[in-house]
Amino acid sequence: MAKVKLTKIADRFESSFDSFLNLAKRKLSAEMLTGKGRNTWVNEEGQKILVDCMYIEEIVPKHFKGRVLAEAPNPSYVFAYIDEIKMKVPVVIPRRYKGKMKGKTITIEMIEDVRGRSYRYVA
Repeated sequence: MAKVKLTKIADRFESSFDSFLNLAKRKLSAEMLTGKGRNTWVNEEGQKILVDCMYIEEIVPKHFKGRVLAEAPNPSYVFAYIDEIKMKVPVVIPRRYKGKMKGKTITIEMIEDVRGRSYRYVA
């Protein structure tokens, strides 16, 4: 599966292109989208997220790309800088990646609830 035009995905779900474009901008990171307007393309990872959003939009979290800056004192966390929101955030990672993530670009999902925002690594 390669990049697909957003108009093709909208046609497949029989939905308007504008609503799909808004959904893509809210739920996908900038790296997953290329082009402008009706000439917007979505990569493979973004396509999976959009398909999930069509069935259960509220549950699908926002995704970002971030660069790991440092290890945190807690071995389950690293600090990553997310360029889209211009912030350094603590990100939960699997313990098996302890000491192996520094300098890597990773996909991060943001989860919002009543207590605030949390970020976790997406494989």
